[in-house]
Amino acid sequence: GKRAPVIFASTNKVYGALDDLGLVELGDRYLPEDETVRTQGIGEDRPLDFCTPYGCSKGVADQYILDYAKSYGIPAAVLRMSCIYGPRQFGTEDQGWVAHFLIRALGGEPISIYGDGKQVRDILHVDDAVAAYRALLSNIERVSGKAFNLGGGPRNAVSVLSVLREIEVFAGRPVETSFGPWRAGDQFYFVADTTRLEQETGWQAGIGWRHGLRHLAEWLIAHRFGGRQIRREKRKVSA
Repeated sequence: GKRAPVIFASTNKVYGALDDLGLVELGDRYLPEDETVRTQGIGEDRPLDFCTPYGCSKGVADQYILDYAKSYGIPAAVLRMSCIYGPRQFGTEDQGWVAHFLIRALGGEPISIYGDGKQVRDILHVDDAVAAYRALLSNIERVSGKAFNLGGGPRNAVSVLSVLREIEVFAGRPVETSFGPWRAGDQFYFVADTTRLEQETGWQAGIGWRHGLRHLAEWLIAHRFGGRQIRREKRKVSA
């Protein structure tokens, strides 16, 4: 009877592999043929298409949360997250791939990639992710029963290969890389359209991916690799 608010951490995988999304293959990434998707990202009006046990389990819970808001008046909302990265991430192989790559590279270990590395994600720094949860919580009565995409958006859309190139700058050396088969249900391209979340709460992603990646590298070095300096590249690094 206390009406405790619930915000569920869902995933972009509820939209499935996006097999019908027409793509153009460039040198280091895939991009959508559709100009609107390319400039804005994937919106919440995208049909749900659960696949893989992970996507199914997240998707079912996603829908239960929305139904509890509808059927029982519980103040609840859903955030369908893209790739979150930042300090204190464990960086295991299956989750937290940005931290995983950095940990392997800084430790001088090889990196395995599923697919060709041209898949694109809109990576989001954890500070921005936390701000989104707090913004949703502050507006929970108004946004209850709704689902929102949460990611870095087109401004932070990166391919796996582009992240690896930036990591090699921090490591100061090439990273040994191998490529394996694609994982089931892997999306060649996912960038979140966060317009709905921005309009409803005023939230925006504020940390650019290069700045955020350097922040994570510095944190890892300070807390996991003995505090040595990372290499500073001569070119100006934009946020």
